[in-house]
Amino acid sequence: MTTRRLFTLLAFLTCVSLAYAKGPVDLILIAGGGLSQPISITDTSSLQSFNPWVGQFADWQQEAITDAPCARRSFSVKFFMKWPERHDSESRGDLQMIYATRYCSTGSLGYVYLPGPGQTLYYDNAGTIMRGDADGKWHPATSSWTSLIMNLVAAQDPQRGPDMIMIAGGELQHPIEITDAELLRTFDPWEGVFVNWNKPAAVGHCSWEYEIFYYKKGIESSTPYDRGDLHMIYGLRYCLDADGGPGYAHLADENDRFGPENMQSVYDGKARGKWHPSTAAWNRFIRSELASQTNTTAHLH
Repeated sequence: MTTRRLFTLLAFLTCVSLAYAKGPVDLILIAGGGLSQPISITDTSSLQSFNPWVGQFADWQQEAITDAPCARRSFSVKFFMKWPERHDSESRGDLQMIYATRYCSTGSLGYVYLPGPGQTLYYDNAGTIMRGDADGKWHPATSSWTSLIMNLVAAQDPQRGPDMIMIAGGELQHPIEITDAELLRTFDPWEGVFVNWNKPAAVGHCSWEYEIFYYKKGIESSTPYDRGDLHMIYGLRYCLDADGGPGYAHLADENDRFGPENMQSVYDGKARGKWHPSTAAWNRFIRSELASQTNTTAHLH
């Protein structure tokens, strides 16, 4: 399909969408971010205020940015409505997903991301409304949108920690599974203790390399890395420093191993696709867990 024909088709679909938009959507769904269950918004007031045509989730008067200064946790926010003639990439019963965004927060300010050309869900959005240069960028969220999302998240998910961390690879004979509640809270993927954020991206002389998986129960979406009822929500690579330092952590880019899964829970921003110096606390944690398997194996022999 030529670019001109594609543009004409999208423009036509947009006109149809606007003509169809006679009322609010039927469901707004917040997911990802390690939520055990998606959060459904179904109250009439919110559905009327925040449908994608009105767009009151973003402050369009403020300048859009390419990289949001968010904390690491992020959520997918999707809009659904009854639309029998339309068949998008996702549906829930008789409801079709007609628009998709991402949301993240600094703790006080929120940001909304609109998928850009070539990205997953962009054409679903374009079939509803095209925002031109606004697509593919982060936009400051309205205070009412931030308040709604963060209050709902806080009410449903006060214990945000993972249910298991798994270390695999390197010289391990079998993966190490960590379920200690204190360790899970200390080293959860949203705090990002595995990276020393005060230092620039860099990698030194690595020895053994490991894969670190974070799991949570009850997650609705599945991944290739799931283990029974434990669903993988984040993954990274970590290598020990052969020179005795704290080691290095690699944060997956969008198309890297773990990238698609990570994007559902964490916003790594410009840190994606790079190796980073780790922290002494993370290095002690990993070495302690590795030593526990070594000691156990030696005892058995």
